[in-house]
Amino acid sequence: MIERSGRRDVFLGTRECHGDVSPCIFGEGAAAYDNIDEFALGYMFHGFTYADEAVREAECGHMSVRFHNVVMRKGIIEFPEPDEIPDKDRRILHKMAIKPFGEELDNFTGLKEFTDEEVGL
Repeated sequence: MIERSGRRDVFLGTRECHGDVSPCIFGEGAAAYDNIDEFALGYMFHGFTYADEAVREAECGHMSVRFHNVVMRKGIIEFPEPDEIPDKDRRILHKMAIKPFGEELDNFTGLKEFTDEEVGL
C-alpha cells in the first residue's frame, strides 16, 4: 500500500507531527539515528481503549486512554501492546456503550477496501 500512497494519516502523537513514509528494506543502508544509543522522546499518547476492547475489569463499559514513555534506541522505537501499558499510565475518560459493527449494519468494511484495490476490482 505504501507504493500507492496511504489512505490514513501517519499519526505520531499529534496531527501536527508530519510523517514522511516511503518503501525501504529494513537495515539496508545507514539511517540518521543508527548510532544514537538512546534518545528519550518523552511521555506520549499511546492510544484509546474503547469499551469493546477493554481487557481490565475497571475499563469495561468505559473509554480510556493510554500513555507511555517513548524511547528510541539505535533508531528503533518499540511500542508496547495495549495490554502491556501499566495502570499508572491509563486513565478512564467516561462511560461508553459498546457500538455494534458489521457489514449488515452498513458501518464496517474491514479489509474489503484494501482487498478490492489489490485485486483491481
